[in-house]
Amino acid sequence: MTMLLTSLIGTLAAFGFARTRTKGKGILFILTLSPMLVPTIVISVAVYSLFAKLYLIENIWGLVIGHSLLASPFVLINVFASLQGFDTSLERASASLGATKLKTFYHVTLPLIRPSIMTGALFAFLISFEELVISMWVSGSRYTLPVKMWMDVRLEINPTLAAVSSLLIVFSVIIFLTIFAIRQRTERRYS
Repeated sequence: MTMLLTSLIGTLAAFGFARTRTKGKGILFILTLSPMLVPTIVISVAVYSLFAKLYLIENIWGLVIGHSLLASPFVLINVFASLQGFDTSLERASASLGATKLKTFYHVTLPLIRPSIMTGALFAFLISFEELVISMWVSGSRYTLPVKMWMDVRLEINPTLAAVSSLLIVFSVIIFLTIFAIRQRTERRYS
């Protein structure tokens, strides 16, 4: 759920930053990237205090929103970088041939930026999947895999933990190889 929400929000924000010319855009862009700059524990305490007032502690939506806060800058950066190198004359050509803005987006823009969206989504998934600090503050009695692993390390030595850790390493390598393959295929297709 975090990956889907973050992909949507990050892509829309990237379009907003790439396609508008307003004062203060640079400052707003830096503020949007601030979850990458601020220590996770500071964000976790702030999220906890806000979510406690909104009754989002021990709630799946609180966990999704908290993880999305940390992961959205990664989608934003990927899609924004793709839009910076995007040739807008392709969109203008599509419009001159009678395509609506929605058709132009779906048939021209989206296929060209899809690899960046997918890469950002995979990064968002990995960030959400391994996030420990926000999960500990927001999940309450619900345990995510990182929280369960943290508790096992603190309370007992178990061979299951080593097996899960090995699987997570393999899983991460597969994700990064997938990202690399998507990038390579896209570069070959459009070069």
